[in-house]
Amino acid sequence: MTNVVLPERPSPLIESTVYFTVSEALSNAVKHSGADRVDITGSRVGDTLVVTVKDNGHGGADPARGTGLQGMVDRVAATGGKLLLASPAGGPTELRMEIPWTATASR
Repeated sequence: MTNVVLPERPSPLIESTVYFTVSEALSNAVKHSGADRVDITGSRVGDTLVVTVKDNGHGGADPARGTGLQGMVDRVAATGGKLLLASPAGGPTELRMEIPWTATASR
């Protein structure tokens, strides 16, 4: 399921950050989690774009165990945003991006 409701299109920087981060999250869910469902939601909350990707897989995702998740953290951080990950053993995994609506590249 996808449910993204925005008042307007975000900047190209935000759009590409979300696109590549969601793409990586979907790829990880398919390759590693055993999930058969992934839900994506997005909305603007004040001056922040909040996007979540939640799968029903077995959990256990850990940025310290590989470069893929850390790359996602770094990509979002480059916008001044943050990526939060909850992935307890047994699942589910939920990735949450919080990106300032007026984000500019920090690199």
